[in-house]
Amino acid sequence: MNTYRVNRCAAVCLAPLAVVAWLILPLAAAGAVEETFAVLQTKTTAYTNVTVTTKAKDYVFILHDSGMTSIRIAELPLEVQEQLGYAVANSRKSGTNTAAAWAKREIAKIDAPQIKALGREMEQKLRTHPPIALSPQQMLGSPVVWAALGITLLLYLFYCYCCMLICRKTGNEPGIMVWLPVLQVFPLLRAAGMSGWWFLAFLVPVLNLVPSVLWPLRIAKARGKSIWVGVLLLLPVVSLFAFLYLAFSDGGSAKQGERSEPNLVSLQVA
Repeated sequence: MNTYRVNRCAAVCLAPLAVVAWLILPLAAAGAVEETFAVLQTKTTAYTNVTVTTKAKDYVFILHDSGMTSIRIAELPLEVQEQLGYAVANSRKSGTNTAAAWAKREIAKIDAPQIKALGREMEQKLRTHPPIALSPQQMLGSPVVWAALGITLLLYLFYCYCCMLICRKTGNEPGIMVWLPVLQVFPLLRAAGMSGWWFLAFLVPVLNLVPSVLWPLRIAKARGKSIWVGVLLLLPVVSLFAFLYLAFSDGGSAKQGERSEPNLVSLQVA
């Protein structure tokens, strides 16, 4: 009975010491890697006189002026995460994924002093002479922009001219609509023997695949060409050559061929 009382008294007396040891031992074990911050700002709170005592995978344990607490790694600023030795993957992507940062890392891996000197020289030039962003007025005054606009206009006019030839060679006069964007669809549909209501189908997703496939096959037939010419119009690269072939090749339309047959028969009868 006396032994039980002694053990109970010893347990009661040693319990506070165990709690103190539980708090102090992590500090002593991590004393070599403790890091301090005058102010540690998280996403929600600012702590002063901070000492990091424990660094786990998902959180850190700190002592501060108001007591002690644990903070999740995701709540710490990226600079603090890097300083505490967490994965570089948590560093800001905007700084590591840029071309300049990539080039700087790659140049740092090269031991050749000439290449390193060239990298430093290029970096110095970029700092002293940064790229100049042109205003819209300056861009409109650039000869390169005007040249690009002129080439684009010529290509568009050439495309409209080809559409006009295709329509005329099917026996349909396209009129002025063939020169107007979007509206040129109507004379092209008429040249292929299709209703103008198909224009609405072009505006509906998925449904627009039907006239997109049907028109090349019908326009090839209307031009009196093989069905394979219409198939070539559906292919990405050769469609340009098939389109030019329909525009500039000789031969009348299928309608004209049909109209010419009765004339031959009448001549034979005569």
